[in-house]
Amino acid sequence: RMPAHAIPHTPIPPTIAFDTTLRGDPASGARLTASGTCVACHTIKGVPSLQAKVGPDLTHVGSRLTIGGGLFPNDARHMGSWIKNAGAMKPGSFMNTLGKGQFDPKVKMTLTMGLTDQQIADVVAYLQALK
Repeated sequence: RMPAHAIPHTPIPPTIAFDTTLRGDPASGARLTASGTCVACHTIKGVPSLQAKVGPDLTHVGSRLTIGGGLFPNDARHMGSWIKNAGAMKPGSFMNTLGKGQFDPKVKMTLTMGLTDQQIADVVAYLQALK
């Protein structure tokens, strides 16, 4: 646990609304993570489809104190928002915008396809369980 003075307080952009009342299903999140676009960039040891080396290794992401290069605390609200639209949270981020209906700052258009808040909550539940 981080001391209060070390907890980052970077605001989440108002354009990203993530429903934190949703209860995520880790098993569903594991399936989405292992078969979705995550496989193009991330590694999770023990998951054969997740062996890419472009993005951060997510093997123990649930035990990290921060995400986004230390800009945000590693909690469900911030991780869900990050998955939904990392580029809006941290301009210049290489991570793709994944949230349905989000404006992608890289391609300058709103996504008509993508993950729903429930799907994101499922992925978050899975990732938070990786200790």
